[in-house]
Amino acid sequence: MAGYTIGKFEVKPVPVDENAKLLSEILADGDLLIVAGGDGTATVGINAMMQTKAKATLGVLGYGNFNDFARMVKSKNLQQIVSDFEKKKVQKLYPMEAVLDGKVWRYAACYFTIGMFAESTEVFNAPKTRKSLRKGKKSLFYSIRTLACWYFSNKKKEFLGKDIRMDGVAMNRRKMSRNGRMNEVRGKQVSDVMFVNGETVARLMRGGDYWKKPEEFFVSFGRLKSFWRLAIFMIKSMLRLMPGHIAKGEVRINFPYSSEFEIQAEGEYAKVKAAELVVKKSSHGIEVVVA
Repeated sequence: MAGYTIGKFEVKPVPVDENAKLLSEILADGDLLIVAGGDGTATVGINAMMQTKAKATLGVLGYGNFNDFARMVKSKNLQQIVSDFEKKKVQKLYPMEAVLDGKVWRYAACYFTIGMFAESTEVFNAPKTRKSLRKGKKSLFYSIRTLACWYFSNKKKEFLGKDIRMDGVAMNRRKMSRNGRMNEVRGKQVSDVMFVNGETVARLMRGGDYWKKPEEFFVSFGRLKSFWRLAIFMIKSMLRLMPGHIAKGEVRINFPYSSEFEIQAEGEYAKVKAAELVVKKSSHGIEVVVA
């Protein structure tokens, strides 16, 4: 049939939240939902599972750039997921939820970030980068190089500002902070705040197995516009668990006024405007297939 046009079709992008809502409406009790794609696609599956009334189970096949979710549940192939589902090799997963000015924005299984790291995700949606990814350039070296080029071009931008205040009952890995809260963030030129629930962030940084716990998650923040601060932070994060605090309950970030900022949920980012961001563990978990 070479040389003949039989028909044409166009795949139009569907927003994550709309896609998740549509998917949640067709799930039924006993279903095994298998998501094949990157962490952004897995986010659609997670949000659909959190919204559905059906008692379904989630499995993930990693075909993306970082595949943090698939790495977390140790997915290998379709046959393995189906076999483990039939053998009832499942685990309860407790996602985090991000609430903007009192309204749930999205759920995340592995991590949320706000600030510079969140904004850097845009580079992977640039036409030139997407073209390279489609041609198979999915190595870790390519991702690091792409991010490094973006960083040196944008590190002087203002991301979060110095007047945000972050509160939440928290425990340092070694000892309690002076009053059990994270008010020390106030007044610093914070560029990034990361809320970590999974074992890795962007494949490089080490988190933990908080996804198995109904209350705990991890919070990390830093002034990472300085190259040396960023380098030290990344080295620590790769060699051991990233610097930060264990949070129980919720973490609340207040801006001095309604502000625009970038927020990312596992590769899917958005520019939002809010005076308050609350991140907490969801009140109920979902079942996922775990090898």
